Amino acid sequence: MATTMSAVLLLFLTVFSSVFVLPALTSDDAGNKPGADKYKFLYFASITGGSHYFNLVASGRVLARQGHRVVSLVSSSNPTSHWEKDSSLFSFVVFNSSWTKQNRSDATDSLSASVLTGSLNHFWGHLLLDPVTRRKLDADGMMQMWRDECADLFADSASMKRLREEKFDMLVGDEFIACSPMLAQALDIPFVLNSVFFAIPSRHAMWSGLPLAPSYVPERAMGLTDRMTFLQRVQNVLGHFYLGNILFPLGSCNFKVFDKLKVKYNIKPEISTLESHKQALLYFMHGSFGLEFPRPMNPNTIYVLYNGGLDPNQTLDKEVAKFLDSAPDGVLLFSLGSNVRMLGPKQAQIFADAFNMLPHRVLWQSGADLTALKLGENTMVAKWLPLTYVMEQPNVRAYLSHAASFSMNEAMWAGLPMVGLPLFEEQMDDMVRVESRGAGLTLDITTITPETLSHAIRRVMTEPGFRKNAQHVSQIMRDLQNTPSPADNVARWILHVTRFGGEHLRPAVLDLNFVQRNLLDVYLFLAVALASVIFVNLAVCRLCCRCLCRRGRSGHFKKE
Repeated sequence: MATTMSAVLLLFLTVFSSVFVLPALTSDDAGNKPGADKYKFLYFASITGGSHYFNLVASGRVLARQGHRVVSLVSSSNPTSHWEKDSSLFSFVVFNSSWTKQNRSDATDSLSASVLTGSLNHFWGHLLLDPVTRRKLDADGMMQMWRDECADLFADSASMKRLREEKFDMLVGDEFIACSPMLAQALDIPFVLNSVFFAIPSRHAMWSGLPLAPSYVPERAMGLTDRMTFLQRVQNVLGHFYLGNILFPLGSCNFKVFDKLKVKYNIKPEISTLESHKQALLYFMHGSFGLEFPRPMNPNTIYVLYNGGLDPNQTLDKEVAKFLDSAPDGVLLFSLGSNVRMLGPKQAQIFADAFNMLPHRVLWQSGADLTALKLGENTMVAKWLPLTYVMEQPNVRAYLSHAASFSMNEAMWAGLPMVGLPLFEEQMDDMVRVESRGAGLTLDITTITPETLSHAIRRVMTEPGFRKNAQHVSQIMRDLQNTPSPADNVARWILHVTRFGGEHLRPAVLDLNFVQRNLLDVYLFLAVALASVIFVNLAVCRLCCRCLCRRGRSGHFKKE
C-alpha cells in the first residue's frame, strides 16, 4: 500500500512540475536571454577604409564569435591585407570600384603630402587653400574617391542583388560619408553609425540631435576649450555657422551629390541625405570623458574607447625589446601614423637632428625609407610597431605624434605625456584636450626646428607634472570603462536596438525643423503677444486720456 501511494505521489509531482514549474522556468529563462536569437549584420566602412574600418569591425568580431552572421562589404580598391585576416569570422562581399588599389594609394599620398605642409592644421585651412591644392584634395583626392565609390556600389547590380538576398537585420556603418544610410535604405533595413572622432558639434547636432551649446562646447578645430572668453564665443559661433552650413553640407559631406544618387538609383528620393542620417538608431563616438570636455549627450549617442586595453596577441621584436629595456634615461616613442608617409628628407632630418640632441633614446616608427638620414646612435627606426604594447613598456616616457584620435587615446590610456604635431581634422582638438589636462605640449610642424622640438621633448620627459597629469587621465579613463572590452559594449548596444528598435532612445529633436528646434515660433508668438498687450494698453491709455480731456473741456465751457 505504501509503495502504491509513493508511486502515485511521484507521478503527481512529475505531472505538476511538467505542467506548471518547467514552463514557468523556461519562459523566465527565455525572457532573460533574448540573445538566443541569431541575427545577420552587414558591416560597411570600406570606402573610407584605414582606421575607420579597423575601428568599426571590432564589434563585428564580437558578434561573429557569439554565433551571429557578419558580412563585411568591401571595395575592390581596398588592400586585401586590411580585411582578409577576418576571413575566419566574416563573409565578404567585394563590390567593383572605378578606383584601383594604386589610385587609392596615390590619393592617400596626396593627402599626406598636403597635410605635412601644415596647410590644414587650423580651422580656416581648407578655406585658404590655393585652387591647385584644393583640387588635389577634393576633385582628384580622397573625397572624390569616396563619392565615386558610393556610386560604384549602387551601380554594381550583382553585389546589390547578393546583399538583398541576405535579408540583413541591421547595417553597421561608418558615419564619415553619407553612403551608409543610403545603403540601409536601399536594403530596407535599420542602421547604426560609428564615428572615429569625438562628437563634432556642428555635424552631430544636425545628424544625431546632440544639444548644441556654443557658449561652452567648442567647435571642431577651433583650438578652444570649454572655458571661453567673449571673443572666443563669437569665434565659436561663427565657426559653427561655417561648418554646419557651408563646409559639411557643400564640401566634405556634399549632400547635393548624394541627393542626386538617391534620385538616380531610386533610393527613397523623397527623403533627403540629411534626413536619412537622422534615421540612425545609434551613434557611436570615439573617446572618453576622461579627456573630452563635459557636454550634454542623448541616449542614442554613446562614447566608446575602442582601443582601451592591450591586445593579448601582440608581441615585441627582440631587438626592439632589448633597445627599450636597456635605456638608462628612458625612451621617446615617435610615430606620425601609417597614412603620413610622404615625409620629405628635409623635414625628416629636422626630427633626426632634434633626437640627436636628446639624452634619451628614441624609437621611431616609420614605413618610409629613412636610410639617407643622419641618425644619432640613440635612435632606432622600426617599420611597424604594436604601439599600444610599446606604450605600456616601463621605459617609454613620452610620445611624439600627430595626435590622431586613436594614438592620442592610446597614449593617454597608457599614461604617457605627449608632444603633439597636429596636421589636420580632429588632431588640433585632440591636443587642445591633452594640453588642457596638463599632459602635453603642442608644436606647429611648419615652424619647428631641431632646437624647439628637442626642448619641448625634454620638458615633457623630465618635468614630473606632465607624466603625473597623463597618469591621472589614464586612471579616469580606465575607471570609466565599464566592460572588459569596449567592443563588447558596442556589440551589446547593437544587439539591443536589433531586438527592440531605437525609438525609445531617439530624441524628438530629430523630428523638429529649424524653427521648432530653436523655439523661433514660440519666441515670435510671445513677442507678438507681448506687443499686442502693450498695444492694447497703450490704446486704452490713449482712449482714457482723450475721455479725460473731453470732460475737462466740457466742464470749462459750462463754467463760462
